[in-house]
Amino acid sequence: MNMKTLILRSSLKNDEFVCNEYADLIQRLENECHAEIQIIGDESVETRLIASLQALPDAFMIATGGVENLFKRIWEAIDVETTCSPHRTKTVTMIADGRNNSLAAALEILTYLGNVGVEGKILHGTNDEIVSAILETFQETSLQGRIGLFGQPSDWLIASGVDRDFLRQHYGIEPVDIDLQRVEDGIQTVTQTEAEKVAQTLLERAKAVREPSNADMIEAAKVYLTLKDICAKERLDAFTIRCFDIVMACHTTSCIALALLNDEGIVAGCEGDMQTLMSMYLAKRICGEVAFMANPSNLTDTTSMLAHCTIPLTMCDEAVVRSHFESGIGVAVQGLLPLTDYTLFKWGGPKLDRYFVTEAKAVATPYSDHFCRTQITLDVNLKPYLLQHSIGNHHVIIRGRHADAIRQFMQKNGVSEV
Repeated sequence: MNMKTLILRSSLKNDEFVCNEYADLIQRLENECHAEIQIIGDESVETRLIASLQALPDAFMIATGGVENLFKRIWEAIDVETTCSPHRTKTVTMIADGRNNSLAAALEILTYLGNVGVEGKILHGTNDEIVSAILETFQETSLQGRIGLFGQPSDWLIASGVDRDFLRQHYGIEPVDIDLQRVEDGIQTVTQTEAEKVAQTLLERAKAVREPSNADMIEAAKVYLTLKDICAKERLDAFTIRCFDIVMACHTTSCIALALLNDEGIVAGCEGDMQTLMSMYLAKRICGEVAFMANPSNLTDTTSMLAHCTIPLTMCDEAVVRSHFESGIGVAVQGLLPLTDYTLFKWGGPKLDRYFVTEAKAVATPYSDHFCRTQITLDVNLKPYLLQHSIGNHHVIIRGRHADAIRQFMQKNGVSEV
């Protein structure tokens, strides 16, 4: 998400003065905060307002004193109730480092906002402090993006959907429906040479190959290339796919495709599970980590084992290429995870109004033919939660300790912890 920032200056100064005076801060806002900068002065507001100020900016940078009335005129011209992005609260953020009477003007504007019943805040200090505050205010909480739904949720997922209007209104997420026929057709158009290159790269990364044949590897690579192409064309930040339909229709799997795409920055989940996809998406946006989507599979009073047939390869110390557990078809991943700290997390409910999070340490990476290929055992008793209050089936495992960051996001957005 680009942070739209409007710099206000008085008519006594020009744009060149602002660019020179605040060159370092503006450059850092653009490079580190992905800010889209626009400078506006008192003399230009009438002619440029309609064309350029259709909605409330993410932040106002107060460059000089004497801009109080300019701000008021802009505020009164914008229909804040209808044009403010619905996934953002109507809080006005101002940047003022104090030079050129900027802080004095910001304080007057802050008081004006309070008088009209609007919350405001001033980010003040050194450039380092201002940039850090902006990153905390905006980028940590931004989930805005496009999420693809390849087919409907799997038939057994009767409680894992998300209200689409809610996603749009509260988090700026645009759901995109994609017919699975596009995947089936796309697989047919991938050349053998392209698929062989992907398969060879995967073989070089794997510790070993068990069940899959070379032909199986090539077909799984075709799924990866097809999904990657569709994600690029649809500009997707994340997606979930009704993967068992691909197993039945194409006699191959999407397990490897999801593993590789997660590693490449496209959050990818299986079985059409939107709630778990949102959990993975949050892990990427808030924690900066890929996530392992898994089924709770074996619980004791001291440990919990989770398992699934796909995992980002970057989470694993090593990986073995296997067939898909349930069907015995195609290509899946048996990943060996390091015995380190993890966060177990799930964000759920049709309106994403509850979540569960805990931190634990991996004590084993077992293997049994009775469970999905990648298995991990955490030193946490999940029985009281899972057997009585569980938010769905799938949960996500994130490497590292991230419970505090997740709780902070959830508290800001009014989500209840289970």
